Amino acid sequence: ILLDVHLPDGNGIDYLRELIKGLNTTPVIILTARDRISHRIEGLNAGADDYLVKPFDLGELSARIRAVARRQGHFPEPQFSVGTLSIQAA
Repeated sequence: ILLDVHLPDGNGIDYLRELIKGLNTTPVIILTARDRISHRIEGLNAGADDYLVKPFDLGELSARIRAVARRQGHFPEPQFSVGTLSIQAA
């Protein structure tokens, strides 16, 4: 889930807390203009897997999505095998 903190009908942090209470294990990356360290700590402590401040580079967002997915076991890196040799692409 890519979650903005400023939602039209509420606060994204409150939404995240409710999501976590429901035992949802879907990874969450917060995308927001809130750039204080205290905001980042609040988001991560609320259950976010990552926190990215706007404006951001789409390449960085893509890399963070892949990193979170790898940690969750949903997005393994490509692996190439020849005989007994296996190489994990990075």
